[in-house]
Amino acid sequence: MERLDRGGAAAAGGAAMLYGTSYVATGIALRSLTPLGVAATRGALGALLLAVVILFPVAGGLRLQRLTSGALGRLAVLAVLGGPAFIIAMNLAVAASGATITAFVAGLYAVLAALFGVPLLRERLNAVTIVSLGVALLGTALLGELDLEGRAMGGIGIGLVAAVLFGLFLVLSRRWSSAYSLPGQLVGVGTLGLTAVTGAILIPLLGDAGIAHPLSGEAALAIAWLALAPGALAAVLVVIGMRRLPAGRAAAFLLLNPPTAAVGGWLLLGERLSALQLLGAALVLGAIAAGSGALRRG
Repeated sequence: MERLDRGGAAAAGGAAMLYGTSYVATGIALRSLTPLGVAATRGALGALLLAVVILFPVAGGLRLQRLTSGALGRLAVLAVLGGPAFIIAMNLAVAASGATITAFVAGLYAVLAALFGVPLLRERLNAVTIVSLGVALLGTALLGELDLEGRAMGGIGIGLVAAVLFGLFLVLSRRWSSAYSLPGQLVGVGTLGLTAVTGAILIPLLGDAGIAHPLSGEAALAIAWLALAPGALAAVLVVIGMRRLPAGRAAAFLLLNPPTAAVGGWLLLGERLSALQLLGAALVLGAIAAGSGALRRG
């Protein structure tokens, strides 16, 4: 049995917990900003922080090599998947369904990453992963309380799209980050910077005000947290984790994501799940645990 890379495990687990807080912080930020406004602000501040780290002399031996056209193309793909595509979809899902439900639905990227790892990384297909995906989809329907026409179900649908996008981002990060010399800091600047640019373009194009209500102190703190922790720091940690661990094994540590969001949603947003939704959340969490390999020994 392959020995666990503890550094990679710590990076993947840390990223998962930070991403878990992003759903709650997004819910708070949405009290003042629109989904596009949150995405643009988070992206701009997070990219600026990472750019400073890269350029700062103490940034510890980070040597950016001249990127080939192939590396630049792959960086662009990662930036789209992990940046504006995922972040804007996640923000829209939180606005429609709430932080807790979105975290469990978008958290399916842990199962999807294990599934995508089969064709993209030539990892072994496990029948448990297929069954887990079906169970997770059933749990997702229960989270929406089987109301297929309700507003929450629309948010759940967007959350599923976000899960697919981020699952692809995770697997392609593992495939390309080492092979094309794409460090986590650079990928992070790409994802966050492109998010900021996309938001800045879409806000006037769509007639979105960006700010829904006067900016409150708690919303400003939430934006700062989104930029620093789930933005800049997690963007680096997730690439490190995916680089050092097999996709399925790295995805297992992402189990920490939904519970972190659920606790935060309960404490800070007052979100409560019904009995049916709790059953759905348990099914999703169990499916993620089984499908991503968290229940395997070694």
